[in-house]
Amino acid sequence: MSRGRSATDALTIVDPGPGARIHLLARRVGAIVADQLLDEVHQHDSRLRTGHMRVLALIDAEPVRIVDVAAHLGTTKQTVAPTVDELVAWGYVARTVDENDRRARILTLTPEGEELTAAMLGRSVSLDEEFGRLLGDDVEVCRSALWRIIESQRAPRD
Repeated sequence: MSRGRSATDALTIVDPGPGARIHLLARRVGAIVADQLLDEVHQHDSRLRTGHMRVLALIDAEPVRIVDVAAHLGTTKQTVAPTVDELVAWGYVARTVDENDRRARILTLTPEGEELTAAMLGRSVSLDEEFGRLLGDDVEVCRSALWRIIESQRAPRD
């Protein structure tokens, strides 16, 4: 394994065969999609990484506080802050004071950030259409099976 790469990262580059374990196939598809989306955002800015895309996607839905971004990603504000700082410095995200809590900051997309997230969404939609054409009538079976796996692994809610 190369320096700076985790065992989890190494699994995403495995090129499994059609009879491979489901989790390896799912990870490989995830890596393919992430690479395609990253190629799209690199047409706008080569500095962007997958972590930036995750944060942008969360801010795109609605203005959000950094602690909420961190919670959604399952991490801490301190972990997300450098990524947010870069997005602000590069002009994709604006940070303003939350009028309801002057200590908190609200993150919103700038026009450049909106353009970038629109490009990400466009590529995502085109990948979905491409996979739909590839799978034909099996697309809903595939979607349903993947969703059942996801749901089966969610933590029980109180």
